Amino acid sequence: MGESEILSSPTPFSTVNLWRMKGISWVWLSTAAVCIALLAVGAPLNMNLYQMALPFALGLAILHVAALGLTAARPLAGVMVSLIPMAMLPLVSSPVGLAPMPFSVVAIITQVLVICVAGLRAHWMVPAVGWLTSVVIGVGLNYVTMPHGQTVGAQNNVVIFAAVSGGLMVAAVVAQQWQHMRTELAAERTVSAEEQSRRRLAEERTRIARELHDVVAHGMSVVVVQATTAPYRHPGLSAELKKEFDDIAVNSRRAMTEMRSMLGSLRNADAGRELGPQPTLADLPQLFASARSAGIRISEPKLSDVEHHDIAEVIALTAYRIVQEALSNVIRHAPGADVDVEFTVRGRNLSVRVTNSNSDVGALMAQLDKGSHVGQGLIGMRERAGIVGGTVSCLPTPDGGFQVTAQLPLDANGSTSR
Repeated sequence: MGESEILSSPTPFSTVNLWRMKGISWVWLSTAAVCIALLAVGAPLNMNLYQMALPFALGLAILHVAALGLTAARPLAGVMVSLIPMAMLPLVSSPVGLAPMPFSVVAIITQVLVICVAGLRAHWMVPAVGWLTSVVIGVGLNYVTMPHGQTVGAQNNVVIFAAVSGGLMVAAVVAQQWQHMRTELAAERTVSAEEQSRRRLAEERTRIARELHDVVAHGMSVVVVQATTAPYRHPGLSAELKKEFDDIAVNSRRAMTEMRSMLGSLRNADAGRELGPQPTLADLPQLFASARSAGIRISEPKLSDVEHHDIAEVIALTAYRIVQEALSNVIRHAPGADVDVEFTVRGRNLSVRVTNSNSDVGALMAQLDKGSHVGQGLIGMRERAGIVGGTVSCLPTPDGGFQVTAQLPLDANGSTSR
């Protein structure tokens, strides 16, 4: 089959679409049938019982039923058009005997349907205005057509129309509001189900990350230990075999480093989308400048002799993220505080310390900012440090401030001993 034949192939048959089209067709067919029936009864009634001229009898009947059809598509326009025949019919008629006045039975039925359809299709004010205006027109026409006194039948005619149309209008508005509430409730349930699904997915990602860390890290650690100690456990190995075992140990350590640095992506679906260069310690000045612009005072960091040590890329990224989260906490919970950032190297560990002073504004905000989100940043710092084999401690200072201290290995390979 060619491409043109595929593009021109008909849409697959769907019973759902078929029944939906049938439902819409039946609605409009029913509306048309009601309009035709009202026109067939209303026009002769206007001519015979109300002695109207043919143009008025037929024209006003057509206009009234057309307003009913228009209301189904354009409620406000349909209601406004329906008021014209309601006001003109009594003025151009000469009723015979005890014919209902000021509204004929067909006009009452048509106007009630117009108000009900408007109540189902539009804001409640549209049918309310249409109903109130129709009642005012009926009362006003009684005074105009009967200046010497209204009959009991004419008064009952208006009262019956007002009661029937008003009750059905309220029922239509209530039905519309009920349908709206059902739709909103269904939408809320859909959103709630999606949120619950995303929460379960995040929990499953965290569980998988932990299980991978436990299983893979243990197996790879055994490989590293065996490859590293093989020359000592087997003294007679040749130089080529020793080099091969060394290569196995190096590759295993590298795999461990990459595995631990990537496990964090399982905890966050967006983490895998970071395709650009990741920040390092060299990007700290930009981070400090951004924090200063937020209102906190940061002294120049004490880097000690960090520049003279070879820090692994994943360790530098972890240290940067911990400092970033610590500064974010200061900006959020202790605005205006003084911040001191210090980097030191002790043995084969990198120590990162972020200390902020007391903040009166921060104390007030801490009381106001209470909720389930509190502490999530600290948990994230501990988990990030734990991935590379480090630790994070968060403690208040004696002067009312707060201190975050992270101990990270200079080389992520050192975490294999965990």
